[in-house]
Amino acid sequence: MRRASPYTRHVPAFSFRIATTDDAAAAAALYARSGLAGAPASPAGFELMTQTGHAFLVAESGEGIAGLVRFHDDEGITWFDLLASTVPGAGRALIHAVIRGAQDRGIRLARSRVPDRFPLPEYFSRAGFLPIGRQAGPDSGEPLLVVERRLPLLTVREQRRADAAAIGGLTGEDPWVFEQGARPGWFVAADGDRVVGVICCRDGDAGLALISEPTLRDDYRGRTLEVWMIERAALYAETNGYHTAELPAAPSLGRLRKELEDRLWYLDGQRYVRAFRTPPSQFEDEDWD
Repeated sequence: MRRASPYTRHVPAFSFRIATTDDAAAAAALYARSGLAGAPASPAGFELMTQTGHAFLVAESGEGIAGLVRFHDDEGITWFDLLASTVPGAGRALIHAVIRGAQDRGIRLARSRVPDRFPLPEYFSRAGFLPIGRQAGPDSGEPLLVVERRLPLLTVREQRRADAAAIGGLTGEDPWVFEQGARPGWFVAADGDRVVGVICCRDGDAGLALISEPTLRDDYRGRTLEVWMIERAALYAETNGYHTAELPAAPSLGRLRKELEDRLWYLDGQRYVRAFRTPPSQFEDEDWD
């Protein structure tokens, strides 16, 4: 039996959420230990910031709050600062969580201002950020390095030949079929050039389109990408003359029911249904005069 390496580092799993005033005591204690300039080091200070438009993202582990970061969007750029953590790996996980949120909002750039001293520039470089300028710190006057990362665009697009292997890996379908060319009604969710999800729309006869349950990589679930994928398949169905579309009411879509209903899908037993137009009546062309 193979033994685990003694040098293997076990990184804890984190969950993420927006901070509330209930987190004031724990957040203030964390920031007080960090010594970050401009960070709220008292519960009252943290409560005031969360109540006046400052958004903080919390990383939680089994032992409670493991880290915090402040973020906001400004003219198509996501800025973040006040990054602090008490658990190894939480800081990097928070950065990636901020990036995922920016991508979900269609933002292509993420930036931060960090002290220009070791090891921070190297730390952000390993996270994919590049230096683009320097500014004076508003609180301390210390020179700050502005770092930036360009984010790949999340898209849902038609399947291409180059996607064949990824589609096969995600769905179990034979990649050879997709290597022959684009299959009508097949779409992929792509993070830049990487395929992370698949959905298809098949003919159900008599004007009915059958849309498959979206298939996504595990690390892309929970970001409402499924809704984007379903809407792209529904658009294909509508523009190709189908009057109704059906979608399996899979357990993975349970948390998305409101988002689907907002887009005119309704739950009918074990399926979601969306009508694009009323099917023509058999008496439609009769002369009633």
